[in-house]
Amino acid sequence: MATSNGRRKRQRGEIETLPSGSLRVKVYAGEDPISGKRHYLTETIPAGRTAAKEAEKARTRLLAQVDDRRNPRTRATLDQLLDRWLEVADIEATTRMGYVNKLNKHVRPVLGKLPVGRIDPETLESFYASLRRCRDWCGGKGYVKHHVEGEHTCTAKCRPHVCKPLSASSVRQIHWILWCPQPGGSVALDRRQPRWTG
Repeated sequence: MATSNGRRKRQRGEIETLPSGSLRVKVYAGEDPISGKRHYLTETIPAGRTAAKEAEKARTRLLAQVDDRRNPRTRATLDQLLDRWLEVADIEATTRMGYVNKLNKHVRPVLGKLPVGRIDPETLESFYASLRRCRDWCGGKGYVKHHVEGEHTCTAKCRPHVCKPLSASSVRQIHWILWCPQPGGSVALDRRQPRWTG
């Protein structure tokens, strides 16, 4: 497509022909906030007379999905949404304390500052996978777990960090908290729930 100054406008997304004759539609969807890896939406269109037309429709549909994520209907962060939910949730004090502890230790440091519109099923899948690898968010990097803060001489109590996964039960509880029903029938996050693999 040419613009008024004669330059071609860069087209978003790509359509490539596979060895089988099928077409693969690929659209850049941003960076995964958990892993930092580039994320793409893809769709494969079977070979045929209308394959090119169907691939163009798929590219348009995938671009619309990406644009919806980049321009969400709200600018609220997950922290703000969780605070609001904790204000109105009708739960026992001990249950509330358990939820707050899980949120403060595992959810808020990683996802809390993200706008709700950026948290999609893929982000949550990546988040849950990280919890199942290490509950302390070490990112696989070794470090020494010190028994006191500040400058000190290390003793036998200062030990190398050993990754321990968060229990499946705790991951399910965090999943439930993030997807719990809200007053008025809405949910804390988008209704497109991630596939549960835990």
